[in-house]
Amino acid sequence: MEITKSEDCLIFYGLTPKISKKKLIHNGLLEFMKEKQAIDPSDRFNLIIFNKEGPNYLEHFTFDPFLILRTLKSLERSMVIANIASGIFVATTFIIEVFKRITEKIFRLLILIDHETDDVPSQFMPVLENLIEKVKDLPFFIDVICLDEQIINSKPNLMKLVNKYNGEYYQVKRKEFLSTILTKIAKKKYIKTEFYGQNNLIITEENKPFFINLADDPPNFDKIATCSICFKRDNEGLVKCPACGTITHKSCWSQWAKTSSFGIPHVFRCHNCFNILKLDKNFVLDVQAGRIPISPEMRQVEKKNIVEYLREIESKTQPKVVHTDDPFAPKSKILICPNCSKIIKSEKRNCPSCGFLLY
Repeated sequence: MEITKSEDCLIFYGLTPKISKKKLIHNGLLEFMKEKQAIDPSDRFNLIIFNKEGPNYLEHFTFDPFLILRTLKSLERSMVIANIASGIFVATTFIIEVFKRITEKIFRLLILIDHETDDVPSQFMPVLENLIEKVKDLPFFIDVICLDEQIINSKPNLMKLVNKYNGEYYQVKRKEFLSTILTKIAKKKYIKTEFYGQNNLIITEENKPFFINLADDPPNFDKIATCSICFKRDNEGLVKCPACGTITHKSCWSQWAKTSSFGIPHVFRCHNCFNILKLDKNFVLDVQAGRIPISPEMRQVEKKNIVEYLREIESKTQPKVVHTDDPFAPKSKILICPNCSKIIKSEKRNCPSCGFLLY
C-alpha cells in the first residue's frame, strides 16, 4: 500500500547564466507551484541559486509561489554556473534542518540543468551518497529536468543519484515543453507504508545514530514553573525546549514520547513547536513502563495541526535570503563521521564531535 503526504519542494536552479527564454522558465515554475498547491494547499517551496559567493536560498520554505519567483528574478542577475555537487549537499543538509523542526512531510529536490551544467564530480559522490542514504526515507526524492536539445546521457553521476534515491530524470528538448513536464511532475509523490508505523517514520538501525545526534538535549530548568503538560507548578525534574522555551517535566515528556517518537523511543518532537528532542533512554523507558510515576493530573496533549502552525509562523515574517559558502569549493574537505554522523568541514583526523578516527 502507498500513501502521500504534504510536500516541501526545493527548486535548485542549476541552469547556466546565459540560458535564453528565461520568461518561459519563470512561467513554467510558477505554474508548477500553483498546480501543486491546487492539489494540496499545504505544499511549500524554496529555491537554491548560485552567485560568485556561493549558494543562496530562503531561510524557510514558503507557501507563496510569487515570493519564489521574485527571489529567483532578483538573484538571477548575479547568478554564476552552479556547483551541482555543492547544491545537492546544501539542499540535503537544509532539508535535514527543516525535518528537525517539522513533521509529516515529503521532501523533494527538483534540479533544473542544461547541457552546459557540469555533472557531479566522482570524488564527491561518496559523501553525497552517504548523506542522502541517511535521509532518503524521510522520505526524500531527487528529480532532474535537463533542458537540452540533444538527447545525450552526459551526466552519469547525477543520473545515478536520481535513480538511486527515488527520483526521475527528464530530458526536455525545447523550453516550450518545460511547462508540460512540470505539470506532469507536480503530481503528488507516493511512499510505501512500510516506512511508517502508526503514521510515524521508521528509522533503520544503521541510521539511528544520525537522528539521535540530530535531536537537541533539553536543558534543565531549576526555577519554579508550571509544566506545560500536567500544569503542576514546582521545580522538580523540569526541562526546557531549546527551540521554543516550553517548560515540561522530563517524566511528562517521556510519556508524550509514546505518541511523538519515530522508531527511537527516547527521541521525540516537542508538543509545542515540533523540534526534535531527546532524553535519557533508560529514563524514558522506565517512565513508559510505569517504573517511574507520572503526575496523575497529566492531561491528554493533542498534536498541533502542522500546516496551521507553519502558516502562523510565515504570517509573522517572510523568509529572507541566506548566503552560504560553497562546501565543495576548491580546497574544501567535507566528511561525514561514520560514528556520530556529524557533517564535518575540517582537515582534522579525528571527529571534533565524538573523537572517532576519520582517516
